[in-house]
Amino acid sequence: MNRDFGMSRIEAIFPTGGSGTISSYYLEEKGHIFVKTGTLSGVVALSGFLYTRKNQLLLFSILVNNHRTSASEVRRSIEKFLKTIRTKY
Repeated sequence: MNRDFGMSRIEAIFPTGGSGTISSYYLEEKGHIFVKTGTLSGVVALSGFLYTRKNQLLLFSILVNNHRTSASEVRRSIEKFLKTIRTKY
């Protein structure tokens, strides 16, 4: 996709911190973590990509099913996980 469309076009499709459905998430990571979200009853899903601190491009897809806490708590846990991945790689 990068060769066909360029990263700027791909980045425009995926919201980053402070925009779209993640308006209150990834604020410190704006421009580094890009995600699309999906939510059904008892399910939270995020797919996207991130740039690590070493500027590596990583793609991800996370699905949490049958969680026993609020969807916002699950999203915060995923946010923390992705920030850790971004920092360590």
